[in-house]
Amino acid sequence: MTNLKMVSAELERNQGQGASRYYLPAVWNSFGFKEYMIDPDRPGEIRVEPYRYYRAAIRFIAAHARPAKAGEDNQVRTDEKTVGHPIMYGASLRTLTAWNHDPGGPLESGTFLKTIALLPHLQSLGVEILYLLPIFVGGEKYKKGELGSPYAVKNYYQLDPTLHDPLLGTLTPSRLETEFKALIEACHLLGLRVMLDFVFRTAARDNDLIATHPEWFYWIGLEHVDTFTPPVIKRAKKLPIRSENKVELLYNSPDLKGYLAQFRPAPNIIDPVKWENLCAKQRQTGANILDLVEKEFNLTTTPGFSDVICDAQPPWTDATYLRFYFDLHPRARKYVAPEQPPYVLQDVACLNLYRGENPNWDLWQYIRNIVPYYQQKFGIDGARIDMGHALPSELTQAIIAQTRACDPNFIFWSEEFDVKNTRAAKADGYDLVTGDLWQLYKKVGEKGFCRHLFTRVRTAALPLTGALELPDTPRAAWYHPEQNRLESMVLLNYFLPNVVPFVNSGMELLEKQPMNLGLDNTEAGRFVLPATDPMYGKLAFFDRYSLHWLQEEQNFMVPLLRMAAVLRTRFCHLLKVNFLCKDCGRFPRKALLYFACWDERRGELLVYIANQKLGKQVTVTFGQLVPAKVRTKMDELTLVYAGRQLREERFSWRERQLLAPGEVVIAVGKGRV
Repeated sequence: MTNLKMVSAELERNQGQGASRYYLPAVWNSFGFKEYMIDPDRPGEIRVEPYRYYRAAIRFIAAHARPAKAGEDNQVRTDEKTVGHPIMYGASLRTLTAWNHDPGGPLESGTFLKTIALLPHLQSLGVEILYLLPIFVGGEKYKKGELGSPYAVKNYYQLDPTLHDPLLGTLTPSRLETEFKALIEACHLLGLRVMLDFVFRTAARDNDLIATHPEWFYWIGLEHVDTFTPPVIKRAKKLPIRSENKVELLYNSPDLKGYLAQFRPAPNIIDPVKWENLCAKQRQTGANILDLVEKEFNLTTTPGFSDVICDAQPPWTDATYLRFYFDLHPRARKYVAPEQPPYVLQDVACLNLYRGENPNWDLWQYIRNIVPYYQQKFGIDGARIDMGHALPSELTQAIIAQTRACDPNFIFWSEEFDVKNTRAAKADGYDLVTGDLWQLYKKVGEKGFCRHLFTRVRTAALPLTGALELPDTPRAAWYHPEQNRLESMVLLNYFLPNVVPFVNSGMELLEKQPMNLGLDNTEAGRFVLPATDPMYGKLAFFDRYSLHWLQEEQNFMVPLLRMAAVLRTRFCHLLKVNFLCKDCGRFPRKALLYFACWDERRGELLVYIANQKLGKQVTVTFGQLVPAKVRTKMDELTLVYAGRQLREERFSWRERQLLAPGEVVIAVGKGRV
């Protein structure tokens, strides 16, 4: 625990230097720190001496370290990367522990240090993987909101300086890296794996690579920057560009000619001498490279946009596509003049389907080395690839192969929403995909929900992310305001086979404000909080945002997540697709959502039953739901969850069970083999 010791020593050296008043949510203190004060004017918070508090957290983590197996050195390793499909917790670190620690002072960003102290709390929720949204330094030009998006990456090899904690002294690059290493070290001590989010298809509009490789970007005339948008196909619905006829539809758009006319060659192609002088000026002054290009060449990088035709999302004004091929894919060539400057359209964005024949090998090599760099230097255990479906398969496979050469158990997660594409993702080497359960869950209780749900679970070639909400979607508490509905959805999500449960930070607090408006939302989704709330209208992706750690609703969700984790851990060996009884998805009673997992070899059974109706009670008899060939193997079942409580109650197949609106009942049985 070298880095944790360094952080602890730095806290000890700096003790007493400022931070005389330091408040934090009482729920953060999940490791039993006792040297705190309570201020009646700040209910739900505690006042601590911060240096002692964080040193105590580090000592607690060291004292409760998971025993290392031979050769592991406290690194988290398993024979299978997703054994039991571990519970994931996703967070934007600058938001997760953001707080107004000093009354009257500014909202302070979340940091690596504060996240270390929060790990015991996350572990109490059953979290086994901590997934972090991008933690790299962000773009300065065209940034959205107060802080800019974490997905607008300015430099892939530099950490976000806002994640440094001022309690640890003056910010330096090496100190910031030590803090990040200490966080990963602390996670490993507690048995948690760390997964980072990487965005390779796009970059910040003013990415540092412009200075050395302007030809790796797409350029438009600066006069078009405020009106730039991809062509709209009239009378066409939202269309993924997956087939030849979609390409034809796109390139026959009446707006295409005007759209292509906005693009320009890279500045070093337009005037090499002028470009060299500009770069020399940038090196001397440290000025923003895109500022200089816009002033000297009247050019700017192309705003990004969704790779779906007619997507309602507006252009991504803070991000731009990277140029992975120097030529067009063959299907587009007949539509475009040879002298056309490099451009990007939805087909060019989808490099998994539409590849050129002249790869930008230097860019490929640059991208290929990023994940291994963070693996080898910091010890991360996994990577989510943003827009993973839009990268060339050859590049994806090269990234995965190079990373797994050092660690065969390294986890790769693709942002792929369509279950039909899971076989291709598996062939590339991915371990799980995002899927679309978050969207399907909105239709719980509707006709066909169960059939669609179990079709996805059964047909997915890789585990799906079991998410009631994602960082890009509206919050689950906004979709499902009824607590009994949320209870049912959380437990379903934790017990579905072929699913990796995912908790988006803030879900445990019943946070209603979305982090972003990227999926299934509109601008109105920004304003779901009362106008008096300090976070009204703010989005964590772009603004200084603090989660509502003090609201009482967490007293419902936190215990529920803990119980769900306990039950899942206990019975995860039964949660396999090949154990699902065949009648799942074909239900004689519309009010019920139920399924059964039967391990015939061991004679073990798990039954999940939920009342989908929120307005009435229903009565069930387990014997009427489970196939007769299974019932004959055992005389009775054991009720392990009912009435929002863990139980150990035996009852017979013929016994009737009354389910309250939205109630979930889980039972297990052991039969004769």
